[in-house]
Amino acid sequence: MNGAAVAIEALRREGVRHLLGLPGTTIMHLIDAAGQAEGIRYLSVRHEQVAAFMADGYARAGGIGTCLASRGPGAANLAIGLHNALAESIPVLALIGQVPDGIYYREAFEEMDLVRFFEPITKWSVEVHDPGRVAELVQRAVRTALSGRPGPVMVSLPLDVQTAQAAATYQPVRRAAPPAPSAGDIDAALARLTAAHRPVIIAGGGVRGPGYDGGLLRLAEQLQIPVVTAWLRKNIFPNDSPLFCGSLGYGAVPATQELVRRADVVLAVGCRFSEFTTDRWTLLSPDTALIQVDIDPGALGRYYVPDIGICADSTVATRALADAAAARERPPATERPGTTERPGTTGQPGTTGQPGSAELPRDTERLAAVERSAWASSARREYCRQAEPPSPSPGPGSVTSAALVAGLRTVLGSTQATLVQDAPSLGPWIQRYLDFTSPGSYYASGGGSMGWGFPAAMGMQLARPAERFITVSGDGSFWMVAQDLETAVREKLPVVTVIGNNFAFGNTRDRQASAHGGRYLGVFYRNPDFAAYARLLGAHGERVETTDDLVPALERALASGLPAVVDVVQDQHEGLPPGLLPPSAS
Repeated sequence: MNGAAVAIEALRREGVRHLLGLPGTTIMHLIDAAGQAEGIRYLSVRHEQVAAFMADGYARAGGIGTCLASRGPGAANLAIGLHNALAESIPVLALIGQVPDGIYYREAFEEMDLVRFFEPITKWSVEVHDPGRVAELVQRAVRTALSGRPGPVMVSLPLDVQTAQAAATYQPVRRAAPPAPSAGDIDAALARLTAAHRPVIIAGGGVRGPGYDGGLLRLAEQLQIPVVTAWLRKNIFPNDSPLFCGSLGYGAVPATQELVRRADVVLAVGCRFSEFTTDRWTLLSPDTALIQVDIDPGALGRYYVPDIGICADSTVATRALADAAAARERPPATERPGTTERPGTTGQPGTTGQPGSAELPRDTERLAAVERSAWASSARREYCRQAEPPSPSPGPGSVTSAALVAGLRTVLGSTQATLVQDAPSLGPWIQRYLDFTSPGSYYASGGGSMGWGFPAAMGMQLARPAERFITVSGDGSFWMVAQDLETAVREKLPVVTVIGNNFAFGNTRDRQASAHGGRYLGVFYRNPDFAAYARLLGAHGERVETTDDLVPALERALASGLPAVVDVVQDQHEGLPPGLLPPSAS
């Protein structure tokens, strides 16, 4: 086998089933090998950035996303997608063809130092120069992308390494066991939580899985702790839970932020405290005790120094905390009437054992529990009051964002489709006024890359073909990747794309309105009829200009079974919820 065939077989053994890319001179051997391999499929897109975004979406739907690009310009076109994957902790593997070793460092055609170029925006970047190590390093790349805090990895394969005969020596497929917290860490954290009167749990992007985190649910319910989520992570906790109190970040209702500001103890699980989640690192009070759980040791104390820092997988840690909380509430079978003796104590009546041991709650803990329950109920009531959706007011010849969110709520409630958000101006409306009550029903990207949503939804559709996906894009974002609607039609990926068509770069327009005295420059433009464009490519197209037409158009788009575009015409100044200003850029 040549090096290219060995690389593809290594990927197949590691569970990769789809490769996304754009043909180029230095990856044709990889594409040829994929075409001859059993159980693995190559799909061509129309731009390498789309391949990276599709791989990102594929990975979010489960597993690892893999994309291909040729040297130089093709590789550079992947960069935006890999930067986004790094910011979002998404396991994406990029295989990039490189000039042959024999002409390296001669300014060969499209030559680029790929390792140096990608190092700052990947978890690991490597170039393989020995054909005998192709399998080893490709398999290691997959493990690296998936282990610990996930992230993108780049593997550069020079053309002569791909064509040379290589020893097909493969490693066993292994995944590292997730790190677990120590018993002492769990005892210390639980002692803080059970003594707290106003605790809050912040659940971040590290809380992932095919379903809800059962340990997190049990812990919150056992101790009656209100839960908020990090920015753009609203669906990692059931929004209909009496303990859910909103999503932090840009667009959060005041009650959600105030809840955290007033907390005496914060348990942050898989949360890296991003700029938007923390309102530019002003969210936590100096008087608030912080318990931080994160799989990445570098995240512990990066911005806020925790009172208790636990380096562990979030699922393992929350399960341990929930189990310990349940054990603390149960009298042990060895307890004798009239004593509070516990295993591990001095054996004297009335002793309470070591800190954090499984003792019965004292009166102070019972009082704290009562206050926690009242605190959680009050927080939920105030959050629900502030998050009540506004009544949409129909406008002539256009659809307001309030009406668009209301229409999405209706359709999502009846179809159980998954929403993919890629619309900065509409994002705060979704954060405030759409609820998600099943895991994996909402995805958004905080990496800042325009154009992410539609390709990511295509990747998710590829990974989960039996499900339906609706992406919401701004017209500026969609037009950056619109050429790949042809890819969706060719590959029969029935993603429904809803375009908030306000004929403007809305996010920049709002900043010019608030910070530049309304001096608009370079933010308004013309658009085609996106529905007609969709039909031209063989997709389903709907153009919506009135509120009454919105829900029927969305339903027809879903029922078509085709890739679809719903072009929702809005006023050119339609944007953020009333009273909300863009976050500062300085």
